[in-house]
Amino acid sequence: MTETVFRKRMLITRGAIAVTSRDSKPMPEVADGDVLFAIRRIALTANNVTYAAAGEMLGYWRFFPGPEGKGILPVWGFGEVVESRAPGFAVGDRFYGYWPLATHLLVREPVSAPGGFMDAAPHRQGLADIYNRYSRVEPRLASEEALDALFRPLFMTGWLIDSFLEGADDFGAEQVILSSASSKTAMAAAFNLSRRGDVQVIGLTSAANRAFTEDLGSYTQVLTYDEVGTLEERPSVFVDFAGDRALTQAVHARLGDALKHSAIVGMTHWSQGGDTPLPGPTPTLFFAPAVAETTLAKLGPAGFADVTGRAWAKFVPAVREKLAIETLHGLDAAEGAYRDLAAGRIGGASAIVVEFD
Repeated sequence: MTETVFRKRMLITRGAIAVTSRDSKPMPEVADGDVLFAIRRIALTANNVTYAAAGEMLGYWRFFPGPEGKGILPVWGFGEVVESRAPGFAVGDRFYGYWPLATHLLVREPVSAPGGFMDAAPHRQGLADIYNRYSRVEPRLASEEALDALFRPLFMTGWLIDSFLEGADDFGAEQVILSSASSKTAMAAAFNLSRRGDVQVIGLTSAANRAFTEDLGSYTQVLTYDEVGTLEERPSVFVDFAGDRALTQAVHARLGDALKHSAIVGMTHWSQGGDTPLPGPTPTLFFAPAVAETTLAKLGPAGFADVTGRAWAKFVPAVREKLAIETLHGLDAAEGAYRDLAAGRIGGASAIVVEFD
């Protein structure tokens, strides 16, 4: 497998994801049919820590291959064409999608697709299409791009969680319990769940994030992690965005047979493992790209775009004023922010956007 071509990039040590470094290479030669992109604006969230923590298990390291023993972090945001030798791509064209945490990405022979293109590189074959699609976008305000970078992929996961649970009649549950309730994916899931009105939405969060989480207005009740023992013993679904085995153990022990379904979405607390058997149902992985492809097949591309677009339009006003977006500049700052995220020093209520010149 050949390495993806970059100019400057951040490298993560596979198996020790809090250990990072950077390297650089000369600007690549753009061959016939190729397009060189400069990464312009991306978001860094706890979701990126999940990508790193699950890099081996779910193939996230395969999107942007790096040197032996190193991984390159995937991030969501915007790239701009700076050199093109492919038809349909002009310098200045802007695209939203899945980029490396780097300054540039050379895409070999991009394949045209409705509204954008596909990166059909051999090393990306067999990976979820949702990650390989790039959407052409018109120039917009920096603040609007920042919200898209921060929330669009996480909103989609939250929307899919709600859609999946609704399709399963919530497994007979009366309440859905979300850990890391201040995280952006949980915020999106809670927003969509709460709009249905047929289940109670319970958020679990840290004491420091309790007021912020309550202020979102999407949760029926917000509890801190040390209040798990007060959860009502009623038919429940648990959606874990933290990957904290001790917390999952506590929720399962509290609810026992009242817990009808337990889903794992994120791995924010990636270093906290454990092998103690869990009471109640075995937790199952919620892999959003697979659910997205199933939903897309059911609704069709136009129907899927319509229903998710309408949901997104309702969500944006609800969160626009809730977050203070912090804008960082350059790869050095991005590396520092990632390391803080991986170490748990940045909470889910934070909103970090990185811009590159």
